Amino acid sequence: MNRIQGCALEPLDQEACKQVLDWIVGGRSSYPADDGFTWLLAHCRDGVTWGRRDGAGWRLSSRPFPDLCPAVLPTNLLELRLFGKQGEILIWRIEEGFRGRRLVDAPNPDETSPARPDEEVRILLGDRLVEGPRDGFSRVATAAGTQQAVALECTDTDFKGGRWPLRLRVRHYFDQDPETGAVRVTATRLVDVFKEVR
Repeated sequence: MNRIQGCALEPLDQEACKQVLDWIVGGRSSYPADDGFTWLLAHCRDGVTWGRRDGAGWRLSSRPFPDLCPAVLPTNLLELRLFGKQGEILIWRIEEGFRGRRLVDAPNPDETSPARPDEEVRILLGDRLVEGPRDGFSRVATAAGTQQAVALECTDTDFKGGRWPLRLRVRHYFDQDPETGAVRVTATRLVDVFKEVR
């Protein structure tokens, strides 16, 4: 396991990636480490699928919105992120199958270090509700017609006045060059998906 200021990073081999994917698609195996993963974001060959933890398994946007969100399968998956407040699993496609990494926050990071973790909040696509909520997911869009089904329950009121209320919290981990003192991003992970409340 590699140590970075504020987190621990563990590579995942083909077998570990297979266990994670079996867990997501409802197979018999389950991934042995539960680091409080709440959310799922899958980029597939034919679209994006969001998910949320439902007990021991996963609820995916491909179920209520199959016309928009593809099923998450090893045959069409390009990249998968499971994330929550404490950590993230990232899996990506390689020529031979899949590789991945598990990143978990370290307890009590040095808050005085210039390489301490830092967060930012990004705006997610969507300034209008198209449909939902349905099974915990809402289909949202932009004026240009781009759509996604987020793992949040939205109403028309959330978008009142052309608001873009959907947010993605991202955490960055840094490394400091001992010779120059320059600080650079070493790793980034997703933390949370939420609606900004006015």
